[in-house]
Amino acid sequence: MKVERIPRERANTELEEYREQQTAWREVNQHSITLRDTARKLFSYNNPFSEKIAESTNERAVTATATREALDQSFRVSVTQTAAVDSFLSSEIPRDAKVPEGHYVFGVGEGTIEFNWKGGTFTSFVEALNRRGGSLLRASVIQITPETRSLLVESLKTGANNRLSFSDAALTFALENGIIKKNDEAAIAVAPDALQTGATSNGIIDFSRTARARDSLVLEYTVTVTDATETAITEETTDGPDLGKPGSIEFKGITIENLPSETALAESAPQVPPEPVADNSVLALRSVRGVALPLPAVEGDQKQSFRIPLAEYGDVDALLIQNRNTHRTVSVESVKIIDPRVAGDYVPVNPVSVAGDAELRYEGISVTRPTNSIDDLVPGITIELHEPTEKQETISIKPDTETAKNEIISFVAQYNRLLAELNILTQKRPEIITELQYFTDDERARAEEKLGIFFGDTTLNGIKASLQRITSNIYPAPDQSGVTSLTQIGISTKATAGGGVEASRLRGYLEIDEKKLDEVLSSSMPQVKALFGYDTDRDLVVDSGVGHAIDAQITPYVQTGGIFATRTNGLGTRITATERRITQLDQQLERKEADLRNKYGQMEGALRSLEQQSDSINNFNRQNSPK
Repeated sequence: MKVERIPRERANTELEEYREQQTAWREVNQHSITLRDTARKLFSYNNPFSEKIAESTNERAVTATATREALDQSFRVSVTQTAAVDSFLSSEIPRDAKVPEGHYVFGVGEGTIEFNWKGGTFTSFVEALNRRGGSLLRASVIQITPETRSLLVESLKTGANNRLSFSDAALTFALENGIIKKNDEAAIAVAPDALQTGATSNGIIDFSRTARARDSLVLEYTVTVTDATETAITEETTDGPDLGKPGSIEFKGITIENLPSETALAESAPQVPPEPVADNSVLALRSVRGVALPLPAVEGDQKQSFRIPLAEYGDVDALLIQNRNTHRTVSVESVKIIDPRVAGDYVPVNPVSVAGDAELRYEGISVTRPTNSIDDLVPGITIELHEPTEKQETISIKPDTETAKNEIISFVAQYNRLLAELNILTQKRPEIITELQYFTDDERARAEEKLGIFFGDTTLNGIKASLQRITSNIYPAPDQSGVTSLTQIGISTKATAGGGVEASRLRGYLEIDEKKLDEVLSSSMPQVKALFGYDTDRDLVVDSGVGHAIDAQITPYVQTGGIFATRTNGLGTRITATERRITQLDQQLERKEADLRNKYGQMEGALRSLEQQSDSINNFNRQNSPK
């Protein structure tokens, strides 16, 4: 049977070889797909060369994110205040206190939360409120002492228009537990609430009482600066006193005028007109010490409205108009002082924070928004406000060189991995594997198993030659000073070559000079982008570049029905046929073994019969022999 099993063993060896080859083709296909996808990223619409990053000189106070559509630019931002929510803390409440039944209505801006409460503990009430609060409202119980606690009710929406309000049983509950109180404090009045001053004149608007910094009040006003009407006044100037007209006489239609009188006085010097003055800083606050504190300048001649947090100016008691302009009139109107904490007729007793808009100055322009995330001020840029700034901060938008660099490194890594796979499959040199220091032990063992199994294969050798040609070619650039080869950005087969020659560098692996790559990305990002994908004929379709060439080269191999799929399917057919042949050989071996066993059984039976006959004859002879 050992001789009979030789065809079966030969077929099994062929099956293992086919399976090994099929697995190898699949691995080559996978590495090729990975390289193609990586190359596509470098010239597709979502290529990394169009990514932007935003940097701020004060990341703690203001940050930004930029989309691909954002322009490379820098702008200055100062944050006066960030947008806040209403967050009110109640007075201390006994631990065993209950929330009475009733119809509770809470409001946040235009949204409302209402429900009927049958009475119960504070914890149960908070849980019921939070279940209905959603994205509008949240409440929590804070343990102050072992026997007392407080209720914190807070809105979840920022902005001055999203004030927290209470109605029905919720209003009674808020008043009784010290969350809010009736607003019985007199407001600070101003007199007058509108004032106009002509050129080179001053004015004052007094406050009914001092606005204290600790009260966090807000001054609102509207101001207009217009050019004053100029009336041309012609003045006769004389060298001496005015002596009147000298007189004249008329006789028969002839008029004779007297000569002007003469004096012995010296001629007076001509009057010099005043120098024109243009000053946009026309408003100031008067501190309790009598010091004028300048307010934001008024730019242009359009009506402008301002909202000034008085807490930034200390204790003040008047608004001053200091119009030093020689040809402008300043008009101030709608002057009022408000308390931002007041919501209607009620004011919070213990406000943790009060709802307000974000206030900032963008390139000197006052801007307000209801949220701290501002995406409609600069196209393609979202500005995030975190805290007020002490000075103007600069936000810079620039290309994301780090992302581009990482994608290029990934491309080189995938290229080298595919090239290593091709070298292992098409050559029989063990040093090819030992040179790959990044291989794990399992990868190294697997590489040794498939070393040289496609030795001399023209398909794989052709792919390797094409890839090496693509990475060493020269490509067209948008301008003559552009980047035309990978070598110019620090990528080549000898990017870090020293004095000697290493065998590994002769196998086509790419190396990266990171310092050179960083320099080129920082100074020539558009040119690097064109190197990997460029539209030479302006038809909005990329038709040149390293990435495009790699994609065009590999796609016919890895696409559905491509060369790799054909090879894999062909081996699959061979594997199926070999498995069928092995099955047939196994059946033949079983039949042969059964036939042999049957024949050996018959032979053993005949042998035993002969042995029995021999024994019978021997016995008969012994019995009949003479004694």
